[in-house]
Amino acid sequence: MKQQLNKTDGISILGFLDRGKVSALFGISMSLVLFLIGSANGFAESGRTIRVPQDKPSIQAAIDTADDGDIVLIDAGVYHEMITIDGKNITLASHFLNTDDPNDISRTVLDGIIRGKKGKRKKADFVIKITKRSGPDLKIIGFTIQNGDDGITCSGNAHILHNRFINNDDAIDYESGGGICQFNTFENNEDDAVDLDGASEAVIADNVIRNNEDDGIEIRLHRYSGPTLNIEIRNNIISGNGEDGIQIIDYPDISDRVIHIERNVIVGNAMAALGCMGDGNTKENYEGADIPERIYLVNNTIVDNEYGVTGGDNLIALNNIFAKIRKSGLKKVDGASIAAYNLFWENNIDFERSRVDEKHIFRANPLLDEGFKLKPESPCIDAGTALFKRGMETLLQLPSNAYVGPAPDLGAFEGRGKR
Repeated sequence: MKQQLNKTDGISILGFLDRGKVSALFGISMSLVLFLIGSANGFAESGRTIRVPQDKPSIQAAIDTADDGDIVLIDAGVYHEMITIDGKNITLASHFLNTDDPNDISRTVLDGIIRGKKGKRKKADFVIKITKRSGPDLKIIGFTIQNGDDGITCSGNAHILHNRFINNDDAIDYESGGGICQFNTFENNEDDAVDLDGASEAVIADNVIRNNEDDGIEIRLHRYSGPTLNIEIRNNIISGNGEDGIQIIDYPDISDRVIHIERNVIVGNAMAALGCMGDGNTKENYEGADIPERIYLVNNTIVDNEYGVTGGDNLIALNNIFAKIRKSGLKKVDGASIAAYNLFWENNIDFERSRVDEKHIFRANPLLDEGFKLKPESPCIDAGTALFKRGMETLLQLPSNAYVGPAPDLGAFEGRGKR
């Protein structure tokens, strides 16, 4: 059952955030925001702008006409199309690209409800399909994307920026695809917000991922060998999802992947903040699978989930906050895993069957404000570590400009609420 969570014992869930509020909350510089938007404009300066509906009657017709470097610019309206981008490096955008007005996101809707063969309305297999020949300079910017089995099916490489995904089954389904997924809002999708299948490699950053019926982010560790795939999940708010905040699903054989989960607020999800599942199973049972791939869990704020972390045989948990966990903060985080410099507060069980450096843990009220930032008197300030070694292996080494003061803070926010 989906958990619609607004408050928990004085710790509030953040509501819908526009880009400006996300920038303030996460410490995202406006220069970075403008760089991402400006890079789309800069990339397209040598190309044309093809407008819909002025120049072409449909989005697909405009895309088919576009050459690399062109902008396909969509007027406000509701568009019922199944859009395929095949072998293109273009910018597909609403007027948000030029106005920076979030109202242009809500006014420009790509809707997956289409008419079938007998004229009956049905949900399309996808709203946007990105083939493996597309990218790496493909950009999709500034839409509401809704009512598809997949909002976006991505087998290529794309920058998916400043969109709102609602009422899809999976909002983004990476099928051996990747790129950057940033500054998006995912809410009320009927399955997962983001799926990563096959040999997918993506950066998922600075998004609001809330109130989706299954997982916030689901990663399937399908068989893969080759250059290491790095999956980065950072600076997101992941809240109120009906199963896990992040779920990692194991398959036979170890694969060449590393997963980085850093500076996220993972709060109020119905099951685990991070759940590790075995043998292709996606229905959470808190088994705590012995996943051998390396997982870095660093500087996250994990509050009011059923479990904090379940499973992981090679999981490095450093500088995190685990608070108000209804069952166990860490369960079966064992094997070659290690947890150190973490704070535990008001959990039913702090940790069980887990490899914890008990000389370097904290038990105290983290003193979080309503935005999960540290209050000035918080014991989490300067309580983390910038360097952590195990034997000859350096597991964490932060540069001095990555934190304020003599040591990093615990949790998602560093010094005065910045990341």
